[in-house]
Amino acid sequence: MSKKESLTLMALILCFPLFLTGCGSTTPKANMPAGETPTTLTTYPLTINDDSGGSVTLAAQPKRIISLVPSATETLFALGSGDTVVSVTKWDNYPVDVQKEVEYVFEDSIRPNSEQILELEPDLIVMGLMGNDQKDIEAIRNLKIPVVTINPQTLAETYQTIEMFGKLTDTQEKAHQIVSGMKEKEQVIVEKIKTIKDSERLKVWTEVDENLYTPGEGTFLNELLTKAGGNNIAADVQGWGQYNSEQVVAKDPQVIFTTYGYYRKDAVVNIIARQGWQNVEAVKNKRVFELDSDMVSRTGPRIVDGLESIAKALYPDLFQ
Repeated sequence: MSKKESLTLMALILCFPLFLTGCGSTTPKANMPAGETPTTLTTYPLTINDDSGGSVTLAAQPKRIISLVPSATETLFALGSGDTVVSVTKWDNYPVDVQKEVEYVFEDSIRPNSEQILELEPDLIVMGLMGNDQKDIEAIRNLKIPVVTINPQTLAETYQTIEMFGKLTDTQEKAHQIVSGMKEKEQVIVEKIKTIKDSERLKVWTEVDENLYTPGEGTFLNELLTKAGGNNIAADVQGWGQYNSEQVVAKDPQVIFTTYGYYRKDAVVNIIARQGWQNVEAVKNKRVFELDSDMVSRTGPRIVDGLESIAKALYPDLFQ
């Protein structure tokens, strides 16, 4: 693998919430019990336990937020708190032109420059557990600025995280509206997929880079594939794994998804032309599709749209 490809793969790892395993996750304690409507207002000082298991206290409603996680940025803007976001990372691209709306863009989301952080005078920093070890997080916490870490690993935890952001930013009612809408859309998709017999579920191969890395059992993307009615041929892998070409061909997937078309514009064409894959059913029937990487990997308000895009690609007749 070339240096450029290695850097690209690292970017993929950072963008996919579950590319690495063993990070663990705890439910944010600030979330409402299932089915309960949250109160309209947040009372400060507010103390919660975040996904690192540590407690975080906000003295007042945050007015200057540094978001080092693209999904958190999307969530904050969806909540109507975008005007409080003063800094994001180079990976943030939604809402459109978000990098032009903030005061600073960090190149490094894992070890952001401490001096730059202090210069921005934030009252809240959002970090992800993925890609960060405890030492990196503690280095930022030592700046004596509240740090909230997030690590949603499922759709359910994504909903909880959005509700948590609603509580943190005193936008609980909006957060509840967003989550309710997402759950309703998810349920509509699930009900449509229920009409498909288990024996008729399509076999799916998903590759996140040209080296045939793929989501296995326990990954967020596998949950989306399964809810969308797919039969993931890599379900025998725990976490993220790497197949070889012969393994994929032997399992003969009926549909192939790729998520790296944003940096390999000819990804689908290359798969269809891949040597030795001519007799794979998905290739023969040209059922090779490019998924929007952000929509199927970022655990924010658009994740159910990502779920829908998978289901529509698999069973277009159900969504006419």
